[in-house]
Amino acid sequence: MVTTSTAVRSRQRNIAADHSVRFNEAAELALKQSLAYLHQVIPPLWPLADYVAVNPCQGFADKPLLCASEILTAARGYDLLMSREYFQTLLDEGTLSMDDLRSAYEQCLTEYPEWYRALPATELEQWLSASADDQGARTHRYRTVAEVVDQALGSTWGSHITNDITRHCAAHFDEGQASWASPWKSSSLFTAWRESAQLSRRMKLLGMAEFTQVVAALPANPRAAVIELLSALGVPPSRWRMFLLCEALSVSGWAAYLRYRARQSEIAGGGDDDLIGLVAMRLAYDVALSRLPEISTPLPLWPADVSVSAEDPDHRPADELLARYTLQVAAEHAYRRTLLQNLAAGTAVTHSASRKTLQMVFCIDVRSEVMRRHLESTHESIETFGFAGFFGMPIEFMPLGSDTGTPHCPVLLQPGYRVREEYRGLDDAAVEKLTRQQTIRGHVRKMWKSTQSSAAGCFSYVEALGLTYLGKLLTDSLRWNKPAASCKAHECATHGGATVGLDIVDRDGRILTLAQRTSLAEGMLRNLGLTDDFARLVTFCGHAAEVTNNPYRAALDCGACGGHSGEPNARSAAAILNDADVRRELATRGISIPDDTWFLAALHNTTTDAITISDRQSVPASHADALAQVDRWIEQAGTQTRCERARRFGSDVESDLPRRSRDWSEVRPEWGLAGNAAFIVAPRSRTTGLDLGGRSFLHSYDHHCDPELKVLELIMTAPMVVTNWINMQYYASTVRPDAFGSGNKVIHNVVGEFGVLEGNGGDLKTGLPWQCVHDGARLQHEPLRLQVIIDAPRSSIETIIERHSIVRNLVTNGWVHLIAWEGDEFYCWSADETWKPAVSSVLDEIHA
Repeated sequence: MVTTSTAVRSRQRNIAADHSVRFNEAAELALKQSLAYLHQVIPPLWPLADYVAVNPCQGFADKPLLCASEILTAARGYDLLMSREYFQTLLDEGTLSMDDLRSAYEQCLTEYPEWYRALPATELEQWLSASADDQGARTHRYRTVAEVVDQALGSTWGSHITNDITRHCAAHFDEGQASWASPWKSSSLFTAWRESAQLSRRMKLLGMAEFTQVVAALPANPRAAVIELLSALGVPPSRWRMFLLCEALSVSGWAAYLRYRARQSEIAGGGDDDLIGLVAMRLAYDVALSRLPEISTPLPLWPADVSVSAEDPDHRPADELLARYTLQVAAEHAYRRTLLQNLAAGTAVTHSASRKTLQMVFCIDVRSEVMRRHLESTHESIETFGFAGFFGMPIEFMPLGSDTGTPHCPVLLQPGYRVREEYRGLDDAAVEKLTRQQTIRGHVRKMWKSTQSSAAGCFSYVEALGLTYLGKLLTDSLRWNKPAASCKAHECATHGGATVGLDIVDRDGRILTLAQRTSLAEGMLRNLGLTDDFARLVTFCGHAAEVTNNPYRAALDCGACGGHSGEPNARSAAAILNDADVRRELATRGISIPDDTWFLAALHNTTTDAITISDRQSVPASHADALAQVDRWIEQAGTQTRCERARRFGSDVESDLPRRSRDWSEVRPEWGLAGNAAFIVAPRSRTTGLDLGGRSFLHSYDHHCDPELKVLELIMTAPMVVTNWINMQYYASTVRPDAFGSGNKVIHNVVGEFGVLEGNGGDLKTGLPWQCVHDGARLQHEPLRLQVIIDAPRSSIETIIERHSIVRNLVTNGWVHLIAWEGDEFYCWSADETWKPAVSSVLDEIHA
C-alpha cells in the first residue's frame, strides 16, 4: 500500500473543523433511518440468568430467507445455508432423494419464478457433481477498515479492536463480577469510552498512533460522532445503512446485548443510545486505523461495481445460493414427507368413557413429547396435554428470603402478577426470624463466591482455606454434588413448624380479587381445552434442567418461563384451582370441577427425566392411594424415557443420564431441544401412540371448541413465534456457528455475570455452544425450518394470517412451513399466499 499524500492526511485531520457543516438536517435524517434499521435487524441477546432462544434473523422476517441471507452475506460474508458437501452427504446416505430435490425445485420455481427460471434443474445436478473449488467463495461486499487492512497487510487489527471494545463494554456493564467498578459506570457507554480511551495507551502501543487524538476530537453526541466518522472515511449517505450494519456486526455479540438493553429500556418507557454509541466507537477505531502512514486512501470498503443495493428484496441471489437453497427445501421436504406419513398413518384415539385417574399438563417442549408418550403407555387411565410451560400464569417469582423477583413468563409478555413464597403457621416474630436467616444465608453465599473469584482474594482464599475445600472437590469430582437450585422441586418441608406457601398479588401488591383469580383460572383452562371430564388428579408439570458448572443452564430451562423453572407457575396454577371459592365462581361460567378433583404441581427434570410432585403434604388423605399410584407411573415412565434418551448418547445404561447431570466437566449433560423440527397444534388424540422422536413441540388444541378462533389466534401469535425463535436459534447455531453460535464450551469465560467469551477475549458470544448441536463426530441437530402443523380448517388459519403481520411474515416469507391438517389431508401455505398439497400423494404412498 502506498503512503497517503500530505494533502489527503491534512484533509483527514481537519475533518473535525467542519463537522458542523456535515451535521445537517439531511445527514441527520439519513442517520436516523440507518440507525433505525440497525435496531430493527439486530436481535436482542438476553443475559445468562434469563437466557432465552431468539431467532437471530428475526429482524429480517419481513423478507424471504434468501433475501436475508443475501444481506448478511453482503454485510458479513455469511449466509444462512449449509454447505454443498453437507447436502451431498444427505444424498449419499439416502436421507435425501433426487425425487425430493426435483419436488423442491418445482416448489422454488413456483414461489420464486423470477429467480429460478435462469437456473434449470439440470444445472442443479451439474452443480452437485462439481468440485468444491468450482463453487466460488462467498465474501462480503462491505468491509470494515480493519478487514481491508488485515487482508492487505496480513495484520490482526480486527482482533485487537474487538478485544479493546470488549474490555470497555465488559467493565461498563459488569453486574458484580469485577472487584472494582468502572468510575464512569453511571455515564452512557459512549461517554465512558471517550473518557477511558483517552487515558488508555493500549491501542497506541499496538501501533495505532493517532487513536487518542481521534477520540479526543469526537463530539460528545454519539449521533454527531457517527456522521463525522462516516465523513472521515468518505462513506456517502447512500451507503450508510449497509456500512453501519457491517460495522455493528463486526462486534455482533455486543450489538445484540445492547439491543436487549435498549428493548428493556423501551418497555420501561426510557431511552437508550448505547447501540449508537457502540457503532460510533467501532467507527472511531477504523478512522484511527486509516491514518496509519502505510495505509493508502480511499480504502475499498465496498466494490465499486456494486450498483444494485444488496438489501433490495428484488435483488436476485447468486446461482450458487439458489442451488443450496433448493437443497435446503429438499431436506425439509424429505422430513415433512416422513412426518406427515407418520401422522396420516396414525389412528385417532377415542378416549374411553371411564374417568381418568391422572391428567398431566406438560410444556410444549420437545423433551416433553418423549415423557408424555411413555407415561401414557403405562396405563389407559392417564391423559396428557401440551401447553406453554408458564400455564397461563405470567408471574414474577420471589423465593424465600428474596426482596427481588424474576419474571417467569414468555419474553413477549410482561409479568402481570407477583408470587412470593412465605412462611405459614407461625406468628409474625417467628416468620421474621426465619426470613432474616434465609436472607443472611443468601448474602453469605454471595460474599463467599465473590471471595473465591475476586482478583484480590482468590490466592489468599486458596492458601487459607484450600484444604477445607477438599471435601467439596471430592464430592464434585465423584458427582455427589447437589443439583442446581432451579431443578429442586418444592416439597414444602417444614421450618420450625411452618410450611411454605404462595402469596399471589398484582403488580401493586394488592391481593387478587376472586374475580381476578377466577379469570386467570378460566383463561388457562379454556386455552388448554380442559373444561370438563376432569380426572381425580390434575397435574401441571413444569420443567427445568439439573446441570453443574454450565453458564448456559438457562438455555435448558423453560423458554416459556423466560429461561427459568416452570414450577412456580405450576404451583400458582394449582393453588388457584384448588381454591373452593374459585371453583364455585367457575361453575357460574360454565366450568364445573368435581369436588374430588385435586390439582397438583410437579417438576420434570429434563436432564434426569425424573418427575417430582410439589407440595405433597397438601394433598387430601382421600387421594393418598391415587397419588401413590401416580408415583409408580411416573417412575416407570421416567425409566423408559431415560433408556430411550441414553441411546442418543451411545449408551445403553439408564444411569448415565443422572451421572451427566452431576458431572462438573460434562459438556453435554443433555441435548436440550436439539433436533426440534415440528410444532403440532392438535388434540392429543391425533398423535397418541406415535413416536415423534422427541422432535416435535406438541400443543393441545381442538378447533371444534374454538368457534371465535381466540385460542388459535393466541397459539399462532405466541407459542408459534416462540417455537420459531427456538428452531431458528438451533438452525443458525448449526449452519453458521462462527457467526451465530458460542464456540467451544470448554474454553468459555463468563464476563460481567451476563455473557460469555470464548477464551480470554473476542466478541461477546450469542447463540448455542457447538457441543449443544454436535457430538464430536456428527451433527445432533438437523438444520431444518420448523414445520407448523395445525389441525384446523384452512379458512380459520387464514383468518389469523390476515389479522397479524408478524404471522404473515413468518409463514409467507418461509421462516416456518405452515401446514393445515384438515381431516386426512395436509395443505401447505405457499409464498404466493395460496394453499397447496403439502406432500404429493401422502395417503397413496401409505396405502401402497
